[in-house]
Amino acid sequence: MDDREKRKRLRRLKRRIRRLSWFPSYQSFSELGIKGRRNDSVRYRYLDFTDCSDSIVADYGCNIGQTAVKAAKAGAKMVYGFDSQADSIEVAKEIGEILNLDNLEFYRVDFNDPDYQEKILNIFNGEYPDISFFLSVYRTKELKDRDGLFKFIIEHTKNTIYFEGHSVKSIDTVDFYMDLFKRFGLRAEFLGYSQGETRPFFKITL
Repeated sequence: MDDREKRKRLRRLKRRIRRLSWFPSYQSFSELGIKGRRNDSVRYRYLDFTDCSDSIVADYGCNIGQTAVKAAKAGAKMVYGFDSQADSIEVAKEIGEILNLDNLEFYRVDFNDPDYQEKILNIFNGEYPDISFFLSVYRTKELKDRDGLFKFIIEHTKNTIYFEGHSVKSIDTVDFYMDLFKRFGLRAEFLGYSQGETRPFFKITL
């Protein structure tokens, strides 16, 4: 693809991102000049993606793949991104193609479907991720069984879960999430806030 064709493709892609049915223009990709509400140079300031090198990684609620792309570019063996929105997944796939990332796969999985766990396990094919990302998903109001999903992620991650909370200051406190982790018997380290003074970010070591 020459530079002219690439510019055309990026313009079309940016229009698609602005028209997404759910969370349009949410994630930025600085390497492609794609702007979004979640700035990729700020959101991950407490996260060292070299942890993903030579690892299998899963991103639950990936939107258009911001986190998954960073993990893939950091040298992950394979990255799986899961999201319920078909148009977001199609955009994520295109971004992966433009960046020539062959260690990256995206799948439409609705965490409210009764068979979502079976679908994901079939994709893993017995090789569970070393690292899972569960970022700004737990308190999503559309999610019917958030504890069931979190339990599934815990049980099917080998080493580390990176967890990001939501942005309502009256609810999404460090103590709120530490109590949640304690309920699941987890050890978590609070890394800092990923969006100003909101969205607490944690590293959970399994």
